[in-house]
Amino acid sequence: MKIHLDLDCFFVSCERLLYPDLRNRPVAVGGRGDPFIFDTGTRAVQTTANNEGAFVPSVFYNAKTDFSAYFVEQGRIRGIVMTSSYEARAYGVKTGMSVREALGLCPRLIVRAPNHLFYHERSHALKEWLQTRIPVLEQYSIDEFFGDLSGWVADKDVPRFCQTLKQEIEKELGLPVSIGSAPSKWIAKLATSAAKPGRGEGVKVLFRHEVDNFVNPLPIEAFPGIGRGFSRRLKAYKIETLGELKQARHLLYRWKKPGIQLYHRVNGDDNEPVIPKRDRRSIGISRTVDPLYDRAQIRRRLTVLCRHLAHLVQNLGVTPQTLYLGIKYQFGQKRARHVTEPFLFSEKALRQRVLALFEKLDIYKNLAVIRLGISCGHFAKRPAVPADLFAYEEEKKAQKLWRQMALLQKKYGIDTIRTAAEFL
Repeated sequence: MKIHLDLDCFFVSCERLLYPDLRNRPVAVGGRGDPFIFDTGTRAVQTTANNEGAFVPSVFYNAKTDFSAYFVEQGRIRGIVMTSSYEARAYGVKTGMSVREALGLCPRLIVRAPNHLFYHERSHALKEWLQTRIPVLEQYSIDEFFGDLSGWVADKDVPRFCQTLKQEIEKELGLPVSIGSAPSKWIAKLATSAAKPGRGEGVKVLFRHEVDNFVNPLPIEAFPGIGRGFSRRLKAYKIETLGELKQARHLLYRWKKPGIQLYHRVNGDDNEPVIPKRDRRSIGISRTVDPLYDRAQIRRRLTVLCRHLAHLVQNLGVTPQTLYLGIKYQFGQKRARHVTEPFLFSEKALRQRVLALFEKLDIYKNLAVIRLGISCGHFAKRPAVPADLFAYEEEKKAQKLWRQMALLQKKYGIDTIRTAAEFL
């Protein structure tokens, strides 16, 4: 049997560990996409490479500040809800909702600025603890884990094991958790949704003979991985439930790999293993900004992002050969491109290539930019040697200087050394 664990309202639960008076009160943790990263002053920026799983930021502003200092800008309440307590959800407060709208629905709502470093620390502590209880463990996100109980816990003992595990996590770490179990990973994750507070009792175990009766009546949107786009495609063929999806094998197989994968996940016969550790294939950073027309300011922001990304690359000790730049414009237009070439990595080399790529990509010069993203991937096993030997010598000098600067940034903070272009 596979097992899936999902921490309930994780960020709020962490805040309640720090501030017990928040218990049983409507609470939300909000975020602002870290606009502070582009400030010219010194900021409390944190970075971490210990962030296995999806949807886990590598660079974040640790906001140890009050509501007004973090969420209020020029008299306007900014930011969105990242997670909310069940007491807040009773008023209609949801993830992704603006903080202003949430306060309108629940005037008594307590909105906390994020403390990402503490969330990372609690997530890592839980992972280390779980590894003593579950032989094969996979971290899926900062607050979700998969486990494989095969050969460790007999199927008939899984319900009792899950109940005991839930109680121990809440006792040892103070974190409420919901647990689902089934013969396959994604059905186990689906079971967890039925175990959540307000729907279940914290644990939901599906044995093989129970899977169809549980899965078939559910709407297609309930299954993990079926987003709005896939949902629209399925409904165009009058497929509304997971049971109807399972009857449409011929259709899903026509959609190639994504459709075939989804079909077998819903059927529970995908045989996907729990993977204890995945090799990192890329690392990136992106930020949403207020609509920005000034191209000089956009280039300044890209320079800031390059410095932070180079710091992460240095911490990981990898040698990227592929660069990616993505731009999103105010009215939905997007531009993106990957470039792969051998070069000696340094902050300067990254910055030069990203800015050159921006000049090529930015064809909508009359439109405002609202999001920028850069990433590095295709990690080489040994340092690259560019074809141009003159460029190699220059890049070698730049890399040596960057490594020396990185040591200072690691010791004194990422803002210790910055280029003049960041102060425009």
